Amino acid sequence: DIETLFAPQPLDPAALRAQVRALNPKGMTPLSAAVIQAAEVLKSSEQKATVILISDGEETCNLDPCTVGKELEKNGVDFTAHVIGFDVSNPAHQAQLRCLAENTGGQYFNARDAKGLSGSLSAAVAVSTEARLPAATASISAPDKAPIVTSIRVSFEGPGDEGDFIAIYPGDTADASELNYAWIKDAAPDGSVELAMPAEQGRYELRYVSPLREPKVLARRAIDVTPSAVSISGPAQAVAASTIEIQASGPVSGSHWIGFAPAGSGNGAYLQYERPQAGESRYSLRTPAQPGDYELRYVLNESESVAARQTVRILPAEATIEAPAQVKAGETVTIRARGPVAQGNWIGFAPAGSEPGAYLGYDDIRGEDDSYEIRAPEQPGDYELRFMAYTNDTVLAAMPIKVVP
Repeated sequence: DIETLFAPQPLDPAALRAQVRALNPKGMTPLSAAVIQAAEVLKSSEQKATVILISDGEETCNLDPCTVGKELEKNGVDFTAHVIGFDVSNPAHQAQLRCLAENTGGQYFNARDAKGLSGSLSAAVAVSTEARLPAATASISAPDKAPIVTSIRVSFEGPGDEGDFIAIYPGDTADASELNYAWIKDAAPDGSVELAMPAEQGRYELRYVSPLREPKVLARRAIDVTPSAVSISGPAQAVAASTIEIQASGPVSGSHWIGFAPAGSGNGAYLQYERPQAGESRYSLRTPAQPGDYELRYVLNESESVAARQTVRILPAEATIEAPAQVKAGETVTIRARGPVAQGNWIGFAPAGSEPGAYLGYDDIRGEDDSYEIRAPEQPGDYELRFMAYTNDTVLAAMPIKVVP
């Protein structure tokens, strides 16, 4: 699904903001086709044209971004695509976006958050509109080593051009994307920036990068990222859609999480999770609603690294419901229900044969009492009383009940 919302013309900022706020993005990611369409609108085969693409994921519409980049570069008069990956953590997806940019002579920017997106947009605009600057020199100073996911101060001297940044890269890959970065324009008065370390130990390289110059990398410095103690432990078995207590210790950040994921799934998979908190080592977690083998995980930087894990087998939940077989429409019914307790589990009425998430009157499952009072539907007919897991897609127990006038 591709739609041109604004034709190339002088920008109306208010109209653009209104349009962006009204967007409800969904569906596939036809990023290659979108760049092709933008190139056609800009008449790239007849005149110089530059496109800035912002994408949050991989190509999903059967085109190869690398090939598309080569074709646009070949057929365009002077076509360039700069690409910004917004919160793209998968290295393979980053490589796909980088390939599209570099095959057109453009640059790839990796933006992890809103601040990074703003800086990346400024840098992309700068390299699109400003003349190339002559070669320059720079220097950077930093510790020889630092623990994973900690932040260090990196001091620098350099030209400080628009879009300049300090970044950390994998030490053995010349053309890899930056893992974390800090904009020179945000530096402290002492000429230093704060830079977060990756979640995997190993040798990395700090670089001063100036996109407006050639060569772009003005300074390099090796740094060793060392391990940090991370642990997680919980029961070996637990009941589905219940609550368990676990213990976890490790780095604390709003981008780390502690929770469940299917056994054998990728780093980015998750079900229920909590953010680690300073000074806390005990956490309550809801178990998955479906039986099976899962892992408790301590994950760093959203999905960059699973620092600790433990296998947990989730057993089927047992739930029961006791209630009259027939009730009057609109009356309050006393129901007894027993089963697993977790925030969001509920018992209530649903039309007979309806989808699992359907409901009319309901009450939340409580651990201290198994008696519930729920108002019956106003319309007579055949219904079910259901004991539902918090996910709203799993019926743990059900019984038929007739509502009469």
